[in-house]
Amino acid sequence: KLDWATCYEDFECTDLRVPIDYADLTVGTFKIAVLRYKAQDPKNRIGSLIVNPGGPGGSGVDYAYNAEYVFDPDVLDRYDIVGFDPRGVGRSAPIRCLTDDETDANYASDSKPDNAQEFETLVKEAQDYVAKCEKNTKNLTAYSTENTARDMDVIRAVLGDEKLNYLGKSYGTYLGTIYAQLFPDTVGRVVLDGAIDPDATPLQQSLTQAVGFDQALGAFIEDCLQIDTCPLPKD
Repeated sequence: KLDWATCYEDFECTDLRVPIDYADLTVGTFKIAVLRYKAQDPKNRIGSLIVNPGGPGGSGVDYAYNAEYVFDPDVLDRYDIVGFDPRGVGRSAPIRCLTDDETDANYASDSKPDNAQEFETLVKEAQDYVAKCEKNTKNLTAYSTENTARDMDVIRAVLGDEKLNYLGKSYGTYLGTIYAQLFPDTVGRVVLDGAIDPDATPLQQSLTQAVGFDQALGAFIEDCLQIDTCPLPKD
């Protein structure tokens, strides 16, 4: 049951409790933050549209809060735009790994090693980060994409929708793909924007993204050099 309350003037907010471990309900529950922007033409409303902006780590609540800037008015007329912070993100049982000082130090560290010693330091810092996540966050292995997809089906059910209408971008495409695999009978209208290959390894994903960034940068530089106001050196 969702107890909606008015928030941010034109929106509705609520919290939804979902199982930490779907295989063992005795473990307890996570509290998931949900925000809704209701359809502007209620008589012609189709249903809910659940959204995820990607990341992983992007806030679906914040994304839905910007619905008027993200979606065409025709979509806003027909759908309730529903965003949620996935487990571990934002307002939904956030993962806590480092203190503020440790986070500052982590951001300031050299993430682009130029030699073996710097690479060894980078690996050590990554291992320390993981160890602190494991120490400071209970039920860490429950923060999975599969469980987040199950959370989405709970949200769909409590919203009263027979089918899940969904927009996922970037990592959100992976989340949508996992949902479709788990719940093929409740897939409605789904848009996967910037789709990630769900079978690719993390290394393959990183290489694909790096090539994409490199091509985009090259295209930007080539275009910039065609105009007189380009601030880049001509060589």
